[in-house]
Amino acid sequence: MKIIAHGHYSESAADVLPPLKELVKETTGESVRRVGRFIQLALIGAGRCLKSSDFQQQKIPADTAVYLTSGRGDLEITLDVLEQMVEHGLPPKPLSFINTVSNSACFYIAKHFSLHGRNQFVTRRHAPLECALQLAALDLQTGAVGTALVGSVDICTVPLVDHRKRLGVSSDTPVGEGSHWFLLADSLYADAALATIDEVATFRDIETLQQWLTEQKIGEAALVCGQYINAETIYLLEKITRLTTWQITAGLHWYDSHCGHALGQFLTLKPAKKLLHIDSDPDGRFNVLLVSVL
Repeated sequence: MKIIAHGHYSESAADVLPPLKELVKETTGESVRRVGRFIQLALIGAGRCLKSSDFQQQKIPADTAVYLTSGRGDLEITLDVLEQMVEHGLPPKPLSFINTVSNSACFYIAKHFSLHGRNQFVTRRHAPLECALQLAALDLQTGAVGTALVGSVDICTVPLVDHRKRLGVSSDTPVGEGSHWFLLADSLYADAALATIDEVATFRDIETLQQWLTEQKIGEAALVCGQYINAETIYLLEKITRLTTWQITAGLHWYDSHCGHALGQFLTLKPAKKLLHIDSDPDGRFNVLLVSVL
């Protein structure tokens, strides 16, 4: 897969969340009414991707497929609906109920950027972006789609003390929001390509990951270890790969799609010829993303 363009939004959160309305208008060219933060963040990230660098929105094929992912989905709308139903015993507002289906954000992206291809919401709690990239890779390789717009969105909800509990992090952990988007193609737009995604895979345990790593000839690369990997495993990965960890996400406010931030920074800064991003999950699996700049 070739990465043709990318766009991002990432900000830390305080007790009052930063307003997004003007950023949405700036990105889409119009005011978008009656939508929550999740959809707003999706529009901002996708819009910045489609308008980035020399690859302009009007060149995007109308049949571009949209793959949206998130570690936890639209928490804001879901909590609002549950509060109405459980705490107050009232039926949810119709629009809020509809928007609990996270695929609603795909509808707004398709509408505002004139995309008429397939769109879907796909996720898992850990490595959500890698999950969406795997699905996009399958569709591109089989010819089901020619171009794919893949994005990850994670929002904050207030009060932050409750949000941190839902994330399972300590009470003093900085938290925030992120929207990271990548336009991908298989064979189209070769001249516009920024990088290639050489591998996006899941390994069942550290042994199978180690075997794969020893078989690769990665060479010069920026190694980024995800937020769920402990210090002992990081030391082991550095030893296996003979690489030093690129601390691009160290200290970054917590949200689920740190991988999107790391990939965006790699494409912007180009600290090495390749990016090797590795993260784990509580079941001992490892998710790997290997990218080469062109």
